Amino acid sequence: MQPAKTVTSQLVLVAVFLLPVIWLALQAAPALSDGLPALLLQLSAAVEHPFRIRWVSDTPRSLLLFTLAYAMSIGVYVSSLRNYRRREEHGSARWGKARQINAKYRSKQPEQNKILTQHVRIGLDGRKHRRNVNVLVVGGSGAGKTRFYAKPNVMQGHTSLVVLDPKGEILRDTGSLLRSEGYAIKVLDLINPQLSHGYNAFAYLKDDKDVLRLVTNLIRNTTPKGSNTNDPFWERSETALLEALVLYLLYEAPPEEQNFPMVMEMIAAAEVREEDETYQSPLDELFERLAMRDQEHLAVKQYNIFKLAAGKTAKSILIGLGVRLEKFNLPTIAGMSVVDELDLSVMGTKKTALFAVIPDNDSSFNFIVGMLYTQLFQCLMYEADYRHGGALARSCTFCDG
Repeated sequence: MQPAKTVTSQLVLVAVFLLPVIWLALQAAPALSDGLPALLLQLSAAVEHPFRIRWVSDTPRSLLLFTLAYAMSIGVYVSSLRNYRRREEHGSARWGKARQINAKYRSKQPEQNKILTQHVRIGLDGRKHRRNVNVLVVGGSGAGKTRFYAKPNVMQGHTSLVVLDPKGEILRDTGSLLRSEGYAIKVLDLINPQLSHGYNAFAYLKDDKDVLRLVTNLIRNTTPKGSNTNDPFWERSETALLEALVLYLLYEAPPEEQNFPMVMEMIAAAEVREEDETYQSPLDELFERLAMRDQEHLAVKQYNIFKLAAGKTAKSILIGLGVRLEKFNLPTIAGMSVVDELDLSVMGTKKTALFAVIPDNDSSFNFIVGMLYTQLFQCLMYEADYRHGGALARSCTFCDG
């Protein structure tokens, strides 16, 4: 609407300035053929008698010349228009004002905002303001990252929540409030595993790709930082063996045996004798019977990769994998991983708050949180893509306390 008004006003100005041009053309016509001195005298007389106009033979030619000159001057003016932005040669950026930024990006519904500062909010629906709502808060210990950012946003109470909570501080301070607002509270407690909800990674395995993804993530998260990876043989061998064990349990074992404590029992049954290459362990017999039934079974193929190793090498692979998964030999961790109570698939539809409570002085169990996040991402993407048309019915906010 605004451009149309501008064009109309410009046309009016052109018409208004055309009237003096026509007057000049009519006054100059009688002296047009007599040269410049006569033309100047004629224009001087026209000023004294502005309405004394005569139609002569040169009048049409005079009108044409003056109109063309007027049109050319308009063309020159239009072609010279530029947005020079005077006094902005070095840029026009400036610090925004809190009120202006808040008015531009906040949602009118208070609970559908992410709190950035006391006076600034940003709406959770990025499609409206076309801005990324991911936030990185940088500050030293005691700067107030948890108290002044994490907790206020957790207490907004609109989206489902996934909170990485060292020491359980956020859970302790906000859990009762969230429960009173209708949240289902789920806790993966790696400080006191005996008090934790159960988390069984097998509950979220649907096909071979899920198994490969889970095993790859577990191997990566149990590899010490800075370890020498120039020779990936051992890591890949352990990966093949673990994939074989998980695939076997997923497709051949009853549901109550599909868990990592059972994986540890299978590793314990995989005896290797260096002096007797023909010795068959109970685990070898298990996979041999499976191969007799289905030679193309992926678990059989992965186990055969492991069996290509000589006795001493195979024993080293078994020891390496056992050390990686040794945490599942702990009674509290084993008990936590037998059944699943987190129900990750409902976080995109049901109001849920999931707290991953980890010790801040021990990273031994962080690989479990890594598995949890990997499977949670897959669950949420599956729900969004195949059940909700590309977007979750309920947004899910991740917060690292």
